[in-house]
Amino acid sequence: MASFRNRWPRTVRGLSVFLLLALLLGLFYNLSTLPLRKEIAVLASRVGQRIIVLDPGHGGFDGGARGLSGVEEEEIVLEVARYLARYLEGAGARVFLTRDEDEELAEDKVEDLDARIRLAEEVAADLFLSIHANSFPSPYEYGAQTFYCHNHSASEALAKEIQGALVEGIDVLGYNYREAQFAEYYILRKLPIPAVLIEVGFLSNPREEALLSQGAYQKRLAWCIFVGVVRHFSRTDLGEETGK
Repeated sequence: MASFRNRWPRTVRGLSVFLLLALLLGLFYNLSTLPLRKEIAVLASRVGQRIIVLDPGHGGFDGGARGLSGVEEEEIVLEVARYLARYLEGAGARVFLTRDEDEELAEDKVEDLDARIRLAEEVAADLFLSIHANSFPSPYEYGAQTFYCHNHSASEALAKEIQGALVEGIDVLGYNYREAQFAEYYILRKLPIPAVLIEVGFLSNPREEALLSQGAYQKRLAWCIFVGVVRHFSRTDLGEETGK
């Protein structure tokens, strides 16, 4: 059996600091307000040298939730993870994807989840972000939501930063009233590092499904998650520096 180092997808190549500033302040002008982009450009160095595992949920035999148009969760979340990887690598982080194509990691669901957890342990990750898309019997539910478990003292704070950025940055369907929420998901319980699970929206909502299928909206979601991660590390570093 191949080693994880060979089995798992390679890291995404990084960008220079100058390209990062261009990315944040110019190329994606419509993704945020100018003050926010300036704030994140200043704080983005806090992400430098961090090891972050991005986990696009499902894949292979398990496509996850399915929208009315036939689009599957595993397709949407992989694209969001790829965009997020670019932002994080641009800020200097080392990023590992649990999968970089439509494939399962094991034939059994629990073994598949355990394989994702092992990757985080193998690479000594500082952070684990699992990306999913939601579904509900009612077609009216909408909005991204971030979940955490009490596996690590920093998981709740991380979830609140990411959720705050999602609420702040995405209001296409109206105000997102959802808050970061505790949930004992298997993959979160088993990880010994700060970890959250992000549901980027509801595929059961036709309007949100249409948005989730668009590259521009996927970039916006990735940007908001990136903002939350940057803010989390900036506050964590400040606490360490001041002894709090």
